[in-house]
Amino acid sequence: MEYYQAVFIGLLQGITEWLPISSSGQIMLFLINLLKIPPEQAYSYSILLHLGTLMALLFKFRYDLGKILLKLILLRWDEEERFLFYSTLFTGIIGLPIYKTFKIIASSFNGEAINGIIGIALILTGIILKKAQKAPLEKLEEGLKKEKEEVTILDAIVAGVAQGIAVIPGISRSGMTIGSLLLLGVKQEKAVKLSFLMAIPAITGALFLELPEVSSTPETLTITLTAVMTAFIVSLLTIEAMLRIARRLDFSKFCIFFGFIALVVSLLGVLI
Repeated sequence: MEYYQAVFIGLLQGITEWLPISSSGQIMLFLINLLKIPPEQAYSYSILLHLGTLMALLFKFRYDLGKILLKLILLRWDEEERFLFYSTLFTGIIGLPIYKTFKIIASSFNGEAINGIIGIALILTGIILKKAQKAPLEKLEEGLKKEKEEVTILDAIVAGVAQGIAVIPGISRSGMTIGSLLLLGVKQEKAVKLSFLMAIPAITGALFLELPEVSSTPETLTITLTAVMTAFIVSLLTIEAMLRIARRLDFSKFCIFFGFIALVVSLLGVLI
């Protein structure tokens, strides 16, 4: 990979991470189809790039995280502390086996097969996003209810499971977590904030698993660092703007559209 390509995927990560369109899925499609990088290596890159967005999250929520960390240490758990504990626990329970399974799949299957998996996952993400927009649980059967004032342990478990499933490239982490919380009646502003907060331990865990496998050659490390720092800078510059855009646009169509493109590329690769 060249340095300008590393800058581009860092730019792509810095923008798409904040939108419900699966940054890892978009990056893997780019790396596999345009740069001809093997699926296993592309999957590793898609995870490593989250280091840049993790640093942006740590910076943006530094005051909130300081308060949360202090409460965790003092065992004075309130709503956010309980939510983060249970959501992180179930993210690990669900996400770790999926991560290990997909690593095996990525090393065993060719690019066309991985394109197909990502395509199906993107379409599924689009369908879930559409459902979350159109049919929140609080609006079903009994009519409009008041949104929840406080998230429950069940909400945390459901969001954690959703985040664990999003280890699969093409399944949007933010789309799954925010969508599931909205379906459970959590206020939109709170759902967005909780989704970002719960990403921090999840991304940290994924990086802990992936970093030991990074190639240690000086050139590879500097190229990777270039992509990560680009993702960090772009994330800091665009996070607020991307959040405003995400509230207004319908990204379900985007996911379904790119999902079908990935499926078509996959089928063409098999047939040709």
